[in-house]
Amino acid sequence: MLDFDAYAADCRLFGQVEPGEGRLTDRLNATQELSIRGARLESLADGHVVEMAEIVVASAELCAVVASGPRGDLGRRLRTHATRVSVNLGPYNVVGLVHGTPASDPLGAAVRRAAWLPITEATVTYQRGPDSVCEEVATLLVNRSLASSFRALEEASVALPWEAKRMPRPATARAIDFTGTLHDVERPDDDEPEPARDSGPPL
Repeated sequence: MLDFDAYAADCRLFGQVEPGEGRLTDRLNATQELSIRGARLESLADGHVVEMAEIVVASAELCAVVASGPRGDLGRRLRTHATRVSVNLGPYNVVGLVHGTPASDPLGAAVRRAAWLPITEATVTYQRGPDSVCEEVATLLVNRSLASSFRALEEASVALPWEAKRMPRPATARAIDFTGTLHDVERPDDDEPEPARDSGPPL
């Protein structure tokens, strides 16, 4: 059995799950439910604990899960580069690194990947009753489908498909300005004749 440590919308969930085959990321993406044995639920509202011999939870209802178990085939791993991101998942804020190939944009690739996405060197902050909690996780699997925002901390933001807001475009030198902050200097057309100059009295 593998230790199971998850972040749900209203509680922290601990217990054990059967190892299964492959990585936990692949299992979360492939299955709709997980059977948690020896479950312990810690309420975010007041911290009270409920223990159950076994509980079945829908994977789509979990905000994030701490990575455990096998890490996949070493021979299939690629060199990556990372982007630090901030992700809001219900009551949780996650800051960490998403990874992509050297030729790709890690943040853009994350939006196109499957729902469960690994974030390394993660810091998770949330409220448990009156207390502010901060936890550090080596690798956290986040449920991107529950993210209300997914933004780079050092690069331009990539909007998720369901985010309605668009990033404003920077004003160009010839942009129409409704704020009165830009001032274009009008230049006369080359085809217009120049006004006649007074040449003064003849010499």
